[in-house]
Amino acid sequence: MDKAGSPSRLPGRTSGLAVLAALVCAAPVLAVAWIALTRDSGDYLQHLAQTRLPVYLTTSALVALVAGGGAGLIGTVLGWLIARTEFPGRKALSWILILPLAVPAYVAAYAWLDLSQAGGPLDALTGGLFPTIRGGVGAGMMFALVLYPYVYLLARDTFAGQSADAYNAARTLGAGPLTAFWRTSLPMARPAVAAGLALVAMESLADYGTVSHLGAPTLSIGLIRAWSGAGSLVDAARLSLVLVFIAIVVFGLERAQRSRARSVNAAGRHKPAPRLTLRGGAAIAALLACLAPLALGMVIPLGRLVWLAAHTETATGLAAASLHSLTLAGITALIAAALGLATAYALRSRTAIATLAARAAGLGYAVPGAVAAVGVIAILSGTQALIDPAWRSLTGEVFPILLTGTGAALVFAYLSRFAAAAISPAETALARVTPSLDGAARILGATRQRRVWHIHWPLIAAGVTSAGLLVFVEVLKELPATMILRPFNYDTLAIIAHNFASDERLGEAALPSLLIPLVALLPMIFVARYLSRQDR
Repeated sequence: MDKAGSPSRLPGRTSGLAVLAALVCAAPVLAVAWIALTRDSGDYLQHLAQTRLPVYLTTSALVALVAGGGAGLIGTVLGWLIARTEFPGRKALSWILILPLAVPAYVAAYAWLDLSQAGGPLDALTGGLFPTIRGGVGAGMMFALVLYPYVYLLARDTFAGQSADAYNAARTLGAGPLTAFWRTSLPMARPAVAAGLALVAMESLADYGTVSHLGAPTLSIGLIRAWSGAGSLVDAARLSLVLVFIAIVVFGLERAQRSRARSVNAAGRHKPAPRLTLRGGAAIAALLACLAPLALGMVIPLGRLVWLAAHTETATGLAAASLHSLTLAGITALIAAALGLATAYALRSRTAIATLAARAAGLGYAVPGAVAAVGVIAILSGTQALIDPAWRSLTGEVFPILLTGTGAALVFAYLSRFAAAAISPAETALARVTPSLDGAARILGATRQRRVWHIHWPLIAAGVTSAGLLVFVEVLKELPATMILRPFNYDTLAIIAHNFASDERLGEAALPSLLIPLVALLPMIFVARYLSRQDR
């Protein structure tokens, strides 16, 4: 029987599922560290350190800086416009501005390189004045255009919750609207903006398809080449360890900034600043400022792909690839939503093991997909090596390879990467179930199961669904982990699009590239509207 003052839990032991989620997310990272630190390697890594490694590091830094700078500027401006001003279309744009997250950066890169390269439409239209979108700067711009919603969401929530006192005081002292914003609103929102920038940096470090297509050699490129070219798991693991270290640093900064953002927001809850009504030219300028990133990050690239797909014969194998993508994304999303909900319930107990499990699960989201794939290979090959001797002694044969190169390995890698993304939405949704609500239900004689299904679930269903859909969209877009772990002749939409684009057959790549954001768009609309309702 539940204690009167304690928050209720799901039937069963949710702490055990929370620990399972932590193991799923953290085990590949630990496996990568173990192999990198204990195994001997050849001369490849030493050769790489003397030749290409400095290029990988500097290009990674350039891509992250451009992506962060662009996403920070776009997200901060849009967050302030939506939270602090009123203009025609603002309410709809508050959730529409989140939709570019449904577009993989590599899909935008395919379209923009085709539009801007020599002989392309923009090159012909501007007489060669429009620069070709490629290299580290071009890749960073693609990340900024599709990942700015990370900054926008945090900035919007922070600006909406800020107190009006500091801003009004600055205006009273003679500061204009822009000066007052720069000296009062922006400093208070800086922790939230920095947290969003950390997410953008992690995503840009994790990417392979965009930087590969645009010719920007980052650490992810080096990792894939170490695995597929040199065929060395140890060298791939050691390069992975560099990425893990960078990601952990960025993830730690993100957690610290998020804590500061909470303390800033708490101060202004009782007296939010009123929205400034924009009229005439100012309203038009605000509307155009909101529409510009939507056009550049979603409408124009998808429109170009539609044109290419309409003028190119459809490639074979799209039906099977679509089924594979939907199956993998659906299975992973269901498991991740269940683990996220269990972890959220375990966190309500406020036990040390639940908190530690949630922190360990969060580590997976900070790790690139290629690193998760290398870790999964290490775990499954190690398990195979342990089973083989016993199986051989019983049967005289080698134990059959059941996991590596299968859909199960892919789901394992996806969960390691994205299960943590389901915890926060589930935890936020579960916060609506207050202890007093549970106490009233207990007084009326409701059993634990009745409370869960008839009281909890109606309140948390949208949040848990949102968590699952977020994972669904991320799995649809994932490329490097799928490239490394997919079974033979088992293609997904991302793989087909990448293969065609790598062969400079962008016409054939257009339709599979287009199907990814189109499939992801409906789930993303649900998530965007849910997040906007939560904000209000």
